[in-house]
Amino acid sequence: MTIQSTFIRLAGPVQSWAGPSITGNFVRTEPVPTYTALQGLVAGACGFKRGQWEDWVQQLTFSVRVDRPGTLIDDFHTIAPHEDEMAFKSRLLGAMGKRPADKMLKLTPDGQGSTSISQRTYLSDAEFLIQVTSPNHPDKVATALRNPQFSTYLGRKAFTPSFPFYLGNSSMDILTLLPVYRPNQELGSTQRARIYHRSRGADTGPEIINVPAVATRREWLDAAKNQCRLRQ
Repeated sequence: MTIQSTFIRLAGPVQSWAGPSITGNFVRTEPVPTYTALQGLVAGACGFKRGQWEDWVQQLTFSVRVDRPGTLIDDFHTIAPHEDEMAFKSRLLGAMGKRPADKMLKLTPDGQGSTSISQRTYLSDAEFLIQVTSPNHPDKVATALRNPQFSTYLGRKAFTPSFPFYLGNSSMDILTLLPVYRPNQELGSTQRARIYHRSRGADTGPEIINVPAVATRREWLDAAKNQCRLRQ
């Protein structure tokens, strides 16, 4: 039996696929969407609340084609302590029979009680094509990503995806067939693209492939329409 995969496009002005963080002061994005982020995106589209995912979500696999890697940008925030909240927390700990310690009252990432600077790194102007495969629930995944129950976003709620997000579903290897958009490319030219494979506990990549290139977004949209079957 041939398994149908669903294909989506993650593109927008800014994306954030946060990696491991030692402190709250510095959070960096990974260069490509992570497995847990993609898993959460599908779960949200299905309408599952946090901690209430169905077991089959754990069996999802993803392939990520990097059409445009984007550039890293930095965002800085200052965080000042709130004296009234520190006083409230001190009273609360006392009522619980605990002795308030300084480290329990600090409300800034550095735990020093003074104004802190937090740094976030984001991806600007990146574009990824994602193949989503569910061995047992392909129709449910396709329906959810076409008509999400919860809003989809690019790692953070403020980062919404640009059109088109949902491309359709297919049993073909669309990631090797669908062209990459490259302005001012010569007709018939090809470009190298990286593909990362994401599954539970086993991330691999990158795999380097050659894909056709088109010079206009209209050509790209026409190719996507022809190669992916849209669900009604």
